[in-house]
Amino acid sequence: MTFLVLVIALLVVFTGIPGNLQRDAWFARWWAWLSTRLAGRPLTRLAVAVLAPVIGLALVLEFASDGLFGLVGLVVNLLVLLYAFGRGDLEGEVRLYRDDLDREDTQAAWHDAAGLDARHRESAAANWRELHDQAVEAVAYRYFERDFPVLLWFVLLGAPGALLYRLAALALNRRGEAEGAGPESQLLWVLEWIPVRLLGLLLALVGDFAATVKAWRATLFCATSSTAEVLGQAIRGALASGEAVSARQAALEMDALRALYRRALILFLGLIALGTLLT
Repeated sequence: MTFLVLVIALLVVFTGIPGNLQRDAWFARWWAWLSTRLAGRPLTRLAVAVLAPVIGLALVLEFASDGLFGLVGLVVNLLVLLYAFGRGDLEGEVRLYRDDLDREDTQAAWHDAAGLDARHRESAAANWRELHDQAVEAVAYRYFERDFPVLLWFVLLGAPGALLYRLAALALNRRGEAEGAGPESQLLWVLEWIPVRLLGLLLALVGDFAATVKAWRATLFCATSSTAEVLGQAIRGALASGEAVSARQAALEMDALRALYRRALILFLGLIALGTLLT
């Protein structure tokens, strides 16, 4: 059933996930309620905020998944998986940035780049080439966090695994910048450690193998680099690109990045299909 749910979910993604399936107001209210009762205990707040819904979902699947000849389980898994995918119109944001680069309107591209950051922070880049390097890293991470960890944890742990990842990401977004680093970022880093390194191997297979493997090996056991930094190095290796010397070259690099990630995702799904057939 896992592969069937994946196929249906991706077909829905390609046609557009209905907005009412990804409403996070409930989590915002849940987080606010816990914040008032667990003030000064961020680790406990995170554990309750994330694990309570995940455990509740696991119990629902345990006792109700076989209802109506398995149809209940299929529907619940599908809805949770769709909910766990990333938010926002990333393709539209990337297209806007890419088109501004193609027109060599670097001033507009500078403003567009803020929207590409996962937390929508303004860039502190000194020039547009530095800005573009940061944008490549940001876009690579946004493509990654939208679906790859969700799919991997769904395959490994089912719908509770997919929900765990998305709630961890939502928890980090709920934590204000003024609060600084906390257990939310550490939890998300742990949940992304395996997926980002698996994606690095897939990128090596669909991109420049030697350069990507070199970057992958350099960060394999690194415990200090962020997911975005690890992924950025792998993407640079897979693209086998040097420094973009013009805005139009940077625009073409964005096209190559999008195509590269799609190939890696297709390869990943192919491996899942093969594993399903063999088992």
